[in-house]
Amino acid sequence: MNTTEVYLPQASLAQYIDHYMIVDIDWKTNSFMSDVWRLIPFGQISMLFLYGDLHEYSLKNAEEEMKTTPRSFIVGQLRNPIWLKFHGHTRLTKVQFKPAGIQRIMAYQMDEFTDLPCIALENIWGNQANEVLESLFEARDDLSRVEVLNKFFSQKLLPETAQEAYVEHTLSQLYQSTGSYRLAHLEQQLGITGRQLERIFRAKVGLSPKELGRFIRLNAAFTRLNKNPDQSLSNLAYELGYFDPAHFSRDFTRLTGLRASRLKKNATGEFYVTHGKCFTNLYG
Repeated sequence: MNTTEVYLPQASLAQYIDHYMIVDIDWKTNSFMSDVWRLIPFGQISMLFLYGDLHEYSLKNAEEEMKTTPRSFIVGQLRNPIWLKFHGHTRLTKVQFKPAGIQRIMAYQMDEFTDLPCIALENIWGNQANEVLESLFEARDDLSRVEVLNKFFSQKLLPETAQEAYVEHTLSQLYQSTGSYRLAHLEQQLGITGRQLERIFRAKVGLSPKELGRFIRLNAAFTRLNKNPDQSLSNLAYELGYFDPAHFSRDFTRLTGLRASRLKKNATGEFYVTHGKCFTNLYG
């Protein structure tokens, strides 16, 4: 059975959780997907529960010695790509939070988790993390796993704060403008200073508005290149609001770990994970 299935959370959690993804891949029989994935930062925090074989990760490249994940962990906001390597039989459930969503179930400043790719859930929730993992393992099917997660996160919901309105408005404007919305406009609309907004945003999201805007733009570039590899990089840069192609190329390389021109011409043998749920072996 080699599958990746996406499920939506119940309505009361939809404001905080983007989706659940349930993965079941036996690498001994898989012939259509690389076992090395490059995760491109996209501005959302993930939580994973592994009840199959563990996988490995690296912050440098796929050739470096990798670290092994725990059974349940959080992937904090990333500002650079990471590499994942799978083997054996991967069975896992991933919770993809919306940009500020995890703050409603976890009383932490989210910038404490920034650039941390593997934060053990047991260190945060103790034995509760193991109980959820066991329930997911024992569940009879995927829909039952979704029910386990819905029940658990519903019980974890924290009270709403007044600051969330600032964050949600900023997120809305950033996504509607493909990351190009000007901070000065947000200051006028919200009636707070840019410094105040950045402090609130980092605490709730783990990134600054400027950083998230850049990630939104570059993930859009990645998607467009995937759909149309013959597209001019200069035209793409200007379409996405860059001052010039050089700024675009520099940001793209920083985010993905390779030059946009190389991505257009060569297959790397890896799978790329963008937007948290898009799996693709570009141009391979």
